[in-house]
Amino acid sequence: AIEWEANEIRWYFDDQQYFKITPNDVPGEWIFDHPFFIILNLAVGGRWPGYPDDTTEFPQFLYVDYVRVYQKP
Repeated sequence: AIEWEANEIRWYFDDQQYFKITPNDVPGEWIFDHPFFIILNLAVGGRWPGYPDDTTEFPQFLYVDYVRVYQKP
């Protein structure tokens, strides 16, 4: 989960907070104070598990069961 406040963003996994960022934590301007889009991406390759080669199966698919977005009133 991600909880996005005006001056703080918190990341959770299994209801345990594992990261938090505030305007004081970033160099320069805090850019997280306007609307954003959610983009879900399937990345293939990279340092882990490795770059695509002849054994990489294409096409790849990303199936998303659901995405929930809540907004405070």
